[in-house]
Amino acid sequence: MASIDSTIVAVAIPQLTTALNAPLAWVAWTLTAYQLVQVVMLPLAGKLSDSLGRKQVFLFCVGIFTLGSLLCGLAPSIWLLVAARAIQAIGGGGLMPSAVGLVSDQYRERRAQAIGLFASVFPIGGIVGPNLGGFILQHWTWREMFFVNLPIGVVALVGVALLLPKDVFRKARHIDLPGVALYSAAIVLLLASITAAADDPDLWRNPLLWLAVAISIGLFVLFLRYIRDATDPIIEYPLVVHQPFLNTNLYNLVYGAAVFGFTSFIPAYGVARYGMSAFQSGAVMTPRGLAMVCSSIVASVWIIRLGYRLPMLIGMGLVALALALLGLAPQQLTIGTLTLDGFWIMAAILALGGLGTGLSAPASNNAALDLAPQHAAALTGIRSMFRLSGGALSISTIVLGLTFFEDRARGLSVAFEVLAVFVVLAMGIAFTIPDPARERARRG
Repeated sequence: MASIDSTIVAVAIPQLTTALNAPLAWVAWTLTAYQLVQVVMLPLAGKLSDSLGRKQVFLFCVGIFTLGSLLCGLAPSIWLLVAARAIQAIGGGGLMPSAVGLVSDQYRERRAQAIGLFASVFPIGGIVGPNLGGFILQHWTWREMFFVNLPIGVVALVGVALLLPKDVFRKARHIDLPGVALYSAAIVLLLASITAAADDPDLWRNPLLWLAVAISIGLFVLFLRYIRDATDPIIEYPLVVHQPFLNTNLYNLVYGAAVFGFTSFIPAYGVARYGMSAFQSGAVMTPRGLAMVCSSIVASVWIIRLGYRLPMLIGMGLVALALALLGLAPQQLTIGTLTLDGFWIMAAILALGGLGTGLSAPASNNAALDLAPQHAAALTGIRSMFRLSGGALSISTIVLGLTFFEDRARGLSVAFEVLAVFVVLAMGIAFTIPDPARERARRG
């Protein structure tokens, strides 16, 4: 349900600008707001899951996600839709940490493989989401894309309540509201500044804009100092800034910028560059999802022998190659007697990127967990926090960059090429991340 919703809305961006009479800079906030609230909820849900119990946190998140979906479908304006997406993200942001905690508790001896296989289910949303979104837009309206979550949410609530065992009693821990407030204010202010500049480029000459950016940076610094000294912060300071966790977090930041920023604009790119229909712009992402599922399953099974670093390097190399090719792809490609149009060119390139994402995902998911398995849910939340922060920054920055291009397709081509450069840089970070799985394989 959560993985479907992370991809289904991207298909509707062109339609939302028309249906709600809103500029792209603010329509993009239907994606950005969802990711921002998830950024805050992920570490919070990880801590709550570790302390209050996996099952009840999971049930709460499913319920809020379902309610948010209902409100999204009923929203009459872009502002209320963004607000409803934020409510939806409160639930969506807590699903992954609490679910990973459940899996980690149930499969202690084969944790790495179990979590890797669990993560391989999420790319299915990358298959179902865009196709379902395109089909709905082709036959109904964007509102039905949110209503489709309602029956799924009800079934999930009933199934989890009946089938999962009761939580083991855990010591209750307080909620770090100052930490939540500092991080939320910092990243929201930064992204709001970027969005405002994208909506009105003249603001670059306004000192208030630069003051807002400076304040957001100051709030980030205060946040780091706060979690360093707090007795029970929202996220543990050593898990954020101490090595080797720092390099892992930087890797996940760039990973999120490439993967989430990349996929969020694929349907819009297909429409702008190749004139695809709503259904085609969603269906073109199907090969990517299939490749992610297959390569993620293979990588999960072989992760004990391959270690973490090799799949991360190969996978991100393929993602960088796919981004570069997407920016340079021609309108048509002739191979012998076979002529491929834009749909199949994009589908092939996206399949290559999906293969890389699927290879790297299980390894990068487990790299930090293997170093501190007792913090499994918290580390999962931190990892996802950095990935979503990178994705939110990427989306806002791409929207800002598009203001410098009259041709939206050309602007997105340049954005993909820039993302490719950042992914290559992230590959260097992978060499600094410990690989205990590889060391165990050598000793075994």
